Amino acid sequence: MKDLSFSYNWNNKLDNKAFTTIRLKQEKRFVAGEEFKIILEPKGKEAEIKGIAKIMDIKHFKLSGLNNFMSYIDTGYSKEECDKIIRRMYGKCDFEKQELSFILLKYN
Repeated sequence: MKDLSFSYNWNNKLDNKAFTTIRLKQEKRFVAGEEFKIILEPKGKEAEIKGIAKIMDIKHFKLSGLNNFMSYIDTGYSKEECDKIIRRMYGKCDFEKQELSFILLKYN
């Protein structure tokens, strides 16, 4: 089983039965039906295993297609703030070309 790590629990989403994550598109890494060990690894703190979650669905999009619905659900912030967060996380990406994945997961 693969690990899926988070450095921050945006919007306290990892404490819900289902949650989303926005990641760089990696078709071979993220596949609907696959299970991951969810790990919260905040900087300077001990890692916490949150549980096992299954990918329920994936929607691919370009950063220009990010909307408030996705942004608020995933991070708790507006589209503009979420855009800044993503650009900071993946600084060297060419977002004109790079696709992202909006991934829906549910704990078992």
